Amino acid sequence: MGATLAEVLALPSFRAAQTEVLHGDAERVRVRWVHSSEVFEMGPLLAGGEVLLTTGLGLHGRTADHLASYVDQLADAGVAALALELGRTFFAVPEPILATARRRDLALLAFPTMVPFERMVEDFHELLVRRRVASGGDAGDAGWRALTQVVIEERGLRALLDEVSRLAGCAVELRDPDGQTVERSRIASVSEEDVGVSAPVRGPAGPLGTLRLLGEESADRTRLAEVAAHAVALEVGRGSGPGHRPGPAQSLLSDLVAGVVASRADVLARLAALGWPPQEGRHLVVAAIEVDSAVPLTDAVAATEAAFHEDERSDPAVLVGLSGAHLVVVHRGGRRPVPAQVRDELRAAHDRLAARLPGRVLVAAATPVADPGDLALAVARARQVLRTARRYGRRDGVVMERDVAAHRLVTSSVEPAVMRAFVREQIGPLVDHDREHRTELLRTLDAYLACSLSKARTAQLLGIRRQSLYDRLARVERLLGVSLDEPDHRTGLGLALLGWRMRTGLDPQVGFGG
Repeated sequence: MGATLAEVLALPSFRAAQTEVLHGDAERVRVRWVHSSEVFEMGPLLAGGEVLLTTGLGLHGRTADHLASYVDQLADAGVAALALELGRTFFAVPEPILATARRRDLALLAFPTMVPFERMVEDFHELLVRRRVASGGDAGDAGWRALTQVVIEERGLRALLDEVSRLAGCAVELRDPDGQTVERSRIASVSEEDVGVSAPVRGPAGPLGTLRLLGEESADRTRLAEVAAHAVALEVGRGSGPGHRPGPAQSLLSDLVAGVVASRADVLARLAALGWPPQEGRHLVVAAIEVDSAVPLTDAVAATEAAFHEDERSDPAVLVGLSGAHLVVVHRGGRRPVPAQVRDELRAAHDRLAARLPGRVLVAAATPVADPGDLALAVARARQVLRTARRYGRRDGVVMERDVAAHRLVTSSVEPAVMRAFVREQIGPLVDHDREHRTELLRTLDAYLACSLSKARTAQLLGIRRQSLYDRLARVERLLGVSLDEPDHRTGLGLALLGWRMRTGLDPQVGFGG
């Protein structure tokens, strides 16, 4: 399903914009989607067949070579047409853009005046809806007509899922490609999690997620799921796709995650617009948060804002946004970034959030920053802390950057081949012995070091008698040729266990062997 560029240009919003075709045959160019973006490096993010709408903001100050490269990347991605609004960044289409579009035979459009991109995207989506309704099979389907009416009336994703729920007689939810719940209908489910009907939701750039009808499988529900998935794809494209312009907080956080914020001055200006004027001596705490996959992200955002706002300080400013299946939080801390105080504040916010949401909540925080210009780096570090924590098995609680310092050192500062050799040297005989004899010597060593050499606590953790622990530790020392009383030996073994865990993703404490 799609349209020719000529049909797109005939849409009301494109006609009202007095669109000029500077290059390309509008009758021959096929369009699959309409995007709006100001990102300079947009080419690799596209899947082909798009009309890309831009004001040229991301092209401001670029050299001629940069402008030519920008068009080349779009052409390489298979973009159907580039549409440039004139009057904001450029008063005329730059020659390098025009010349490269002609050389690459990329359709080039110009809007002589400022135009509403949202309306253009909506017009195209409505064109797709009309095409779907007019096509065979679903033309007389009252359910499909009801769903598309919700899309056309712009009532939102939850209203659309509510309508699917009404037609299906059961709860409905949308999950993203990672399995995180994006949104669910207001009706509660009485079915088990593994009961229901699923249908993939696909957009022009690939999979958008899965639509799940949480009721017993039937032919009617299976057919409805397939039809509803098309309507959900249209709604997701309208509401959270490229044509959507998010709020200023989400927009700033998205840019920080993507690393496209232009400068420190840009960050300060955008924070000031959000009611965050610079405050001398106040540090900023940045955290990445993972919630249970069954929690809708829209609910998680609201709960996180409330959890961080319940602060005893008089100005608990907080920004919350989404980054894939995770949340990103920027929170204004106190005058001094005392580590213990920051940890206590994060734990309190974690506990408040956990009380609001079902399942586990993992809060991963970067080291606080004093300069707003460092926010992009802090966001990147917080997300890395989250990935590292998940890698070694953490799913709940608060993890700070200092807590995973050794993990980061092992994974980012040491060549993989060097680390593999080190692990093999230090604990290889234990790994081999456990695999061959199905013993738990590696688990025993890991527990002993984790319990700070307390034999009583180690035996209790492993669920074995003290004498059995002594025998295991003696075998560990014989196999490795070390003394666990030697601090240098323990340091090497601890680093090797850490490297093994980070490289394999396995946790010795769940058992190993075979």
